[in-house]
Amino acid sequence: MTAKTNPWMARVLLVLGLTLAFLIPWSGSILGEIAILKHWENYGFDPDQARLWWDNGFYSMDTAKKWRARMFQPADARPWRMMDIPPGEAGEWRAGGMDLAAACEWRRYAFTPERAIEWRRFGFTLGDAMAWRKHGFEAEEAARWRERGFSPMAAAAKRGPGM
Repeated sequence: MTAKTNPWMARVLLVLGLTLAFLIPWSGSILGEIAILKHWENYGFDPDQARLWWDNGFYSMDTAKKWRARMFQPADARPWRMMDIPPGEAGEWRAGGMDLAAACEWRRYAFTPERAIEWRRFGFTLGDAMAWRKHGFEAEEAARWRERGFSPMAAAAKRGPGM
């Protein structure tokens, strides 16, 4: 005669095994997140702020600190970062009154924030600034020539080579 096995004990062990297979990794990830949040808190980020930075793709606290130092919020910093503009430069563009689209256009034609802001201060569009710069002018000098009615080419001819 063979003894009957109780299927309930096997079911209980199966459910217990499945439960532990879920709970152990889950609790480990929760504990890991708590440790990382505590580390971010030591540098002035509260848990909600840290999660906002994470939600916007900033997983490095050092990177988040650099953007925050330039007064960027996570959602504001993300597009600048996606365009591969470093925080310092992005801060300069923004301080000069330029949005990301304008900064990308001026930057595309090798204007630094300082130079682009200078050209805009004198009322030049990007196209005008490129034309004057092509002939060797800086913003202030170009503005003086423009006020006298000269085009970039005419001003360059009048000014002479190498001036």
